[in-house]
Amino acid sequence: MKPLRILCLALLFAAGPAAAQTVLVVDAETWSTPRSAEYLIRLTPLREAVATLQGGEDRRLTIRHPESEQGEFWAAELRDWLVALGVPSLRIHVEGDTSVHEQLDLVIRP
Repeated sequence: MKPLRILCLALLFAAGPAAAQTVLVVDAETWSTPRSAEYLIRLTPLREAVATLQGGEDRRLTIRHPESEQGEFWAAELRDWLVALGVPSLRIHVEGDTSVHEQLDLVIRP
C-alpha cells in the first residue's frame, strides 16, 4: 500500500505545476521560416498553446521574447498572427525577458 501512496503523491506533485502554467517554445530557427497561416497552424507549439488557451475563458497567453528589437518584432508578428487566426487580443500579453534568447516562450496561465 505504501508504494501506491508514494506513486499517487508523486503524480499529484507532478501535475501541480502543469496546472499553474504551461510554457511552450518557438525557437528562432522555426520562426525564421517564411510564415503563412497554413504554416503557423501546423506548428505544434502554436497548436498546443491555442488549445490550452481555449481550455478556459480565464486563461491568458504571455509571449515572452528576447529583450531586443528583433525579439520585439518576432513577438509583435506572432501576436498579430494569433489575433488574425481568431485568438482574442485581450487574452494576449507581450513582454521582454532577459532570460529568453533566440526563441519565443508561449506561457499560458489560468
